[in-house]
Amino acid sequence: MKRRGFTLIEMLVVLGLVLVLVAGVLVYLGARGGNNTSVNATARTLKDATQLRGIGQGMVLWADANDDRYPMPSMVDVNNTTVAATGRAKDTTGNIMSILAGHGFITTELLISSDEQNENIKAYEMYEVEEPRAAADPSRAHWDPGLSADFTSGQGGHVSFAHLIPDDNRLNMWTNTYKASEAVLANRGPEIARVQRANGNTVPTFANAQSLTTQFFQSAVYAWSGNVAYNDNHVDFNGDLYTHNTGSGATSGHNPIAVDNPDGSTTDYHDVLFHDEEGYPSNLFLGIFTQAGSTKDQYKAIWD
Repeated sequence: MKRRGFTLIEMLVVLGLVLVLVAGVLVYLGARGGNNTSVNATARTLKDATQLRGIGQGMVLWADANDDRYPMPSMVDVNNTTVAATGRAKDTTGNIMSILAGHGFITTELLISSDEQNENIKAYEMYEVEEPRAAADPSRAHWDPGLSADFTSGQGGHVSFAHLIPDDNRLNMWTNTYKASEAVLANRGPEIARVQRANGNTVPTFANAQSLTTQFFQSAVYAWSGNVAYNDNHVDFNGDLYTHNTGSGATSGHNPIAVDNPDGSTTDYHDVLFHDEEGYPSNLFLGIFTQAGSTKDQYKAIWD
């Protein structure tokens, strides 16, 4: 009998697990270093980036078998056997990530950041691949709806990471485009109350200056640091990219917001990942979404 070789999916999953284990060892060694907080923080950042890359690879593998489109629960659960919601209302963060886990592209542990700060976000350890009890029709379910992203609920959430909103205006980016400027995944960020732009600077104001997300990777006070994964599956670490009421002048590698000037010229400003700038329907907007639909107004993002 001819011996069956490893499939591409199996090889990438194994590689991802190995990288996570290696990063985990680095975290342990950093912790053993006692006061060597820099080494420890670097190890956690590396492990987190490895997890984010693993989720991104899972999305790419799903896209390879689904017309280059990342998971869209509304296109999978067409007979409403998994969740009772209909149409695009199914396309929430929890359902998107649960599809990847249910089909073996990621593990549920990958969904929890190595530097998670919210005690209401923990790994979903009881994932039911076959006949999940939380499904509308367990015998015909496509994923386990028990995996939730809603950390504001009494049951808590199971996802640390934000993703690009897959509404109608961003569907062209919710695909395997290989573009290094399109951010699709990141450590979740703070809610942005408003953004001001002047003199080449973008100045975000946090809705909550003490957001738990400002504690990721020992960032400065009232500042967000985190890993960001792009559509070519590279991951960048952004140190203190957004600071409460402090300007950021760089476009940081992703698509800038081109603002019109009175003289007819334009100035490139930073596209704030966690804010949906009005007038720019295809800007980058990442979050954890507990409600969904076809338009941005039908999505509800949650923040901490």
